[in-house]
Parts: sequence; structure tokens; C-alpha cells
Amino acid sequence: MSDKESLPESVTSLLKTTRFIHLATSFKDVPHVSLMNYTYYHTENNDYIIISTPKDTTKYNNILQNPNVSILIHDWISVKNGSTEAESVSTKRRNSLYELLANLNKNEISRVSVMLDGKANVIDETNESYDFYKSLHLNNSKIDEIQSKNYIESNDNAIILITIKACKVTDTENNIAEY
Repeated sequence: MSDKESLPESVTSLLKTTRFIHLATSFKDVPHVSLMNYTYYHTENNDYIIISTPKDTTKYNNILQNPNVSILIHDWISVKNGSTEAESVSTKRRNSLYELLANLNKNEISRVSVMLDGKANVIDETNESYDFYKSLHLNNSKIDEIQSKNYIESNDNAIILITIKACKVTDTENNIAEY
């Protein structure tokens, strides 16, 4: 998106404060979605998402074949009343990841969903900007140190810069705004 058509402040604020996005890639009409840690980066002319991924993944191979990607991000707010089916199910299961997700679903609902269309570019390790993007992503990382080393600093991983091309915001009343 050019500076004239910049993202609304509500979207950039969301991108600056949330931790994960859902990244959709596709190749030969086969979609693939991944939950990703990311870094939002803005310049005078463009908005970007920086991610890192191992080179032996479906998403990486899809991006090499088809750089068009879609990103979904949510604005989470607390539920004021009621319980959910997840609450009763969580008492039956004690898997910590399951409990985390069940509690997330029990305590929060989505007020706004933001869908971003973008063009992904794998940054070549010899490119002078590679260290800059890697450093931005590492410094912004909110994941623990072990994951940072595994997903950002590993030599087997790629740094990918996604240029945001379009934005669609949908709220809980099905109002849609496109940018």
C-alpha cells in the first residue's frame, strides 16, 4: 500500500500490539495456513510483515512458487457474561496447550478481523537488507529465547518480507471496510 492509501491507525495499532497472525499460502490450488510470530514494519511508502520460517516447510515452498499471501489477524476483547462448551470440555482434558486455547476461547471473542493481502519476498542472505530485517524481527520477538534462536536465528530458516497490498476489516456486525 502506498503512503496515500496507508492502513488506518486501528489496523496499525493492532499490528503493533498483537503477537500472532494466521498466514495463508497456496500452490496449485492447495491452501495452507500457519500460525506465525511476526514483526510489523512501516516505512513512508509501505507497510510490511516480517516472518521467519524453516526452509523445509510447506509455507516456504508455497511462497517460492506463489508469493501471493493472505494474513488474518484478530482484535480480541473480553466476554462479559456466559460460559462456553470449551469450559466444560477443558475440565475433562488436562493438556496444557488445549487448556490454554480453551481458556482463550472462553475468555475472549473477536471484535474485529483484519485480512491483509500481500506479496511475500524471501530475503536472500547475501542481500544487504537481510541482517536489518532479521534484527528487527529478533528485537521485536515476544517469544522466548529458545524459540527466537530456533525460528529467527537458525541458519536453516528464511527471513520473509511481506509487502501489504490490500486490507479488509470486518467487525462483529458484518460491517466491512476496505483499504
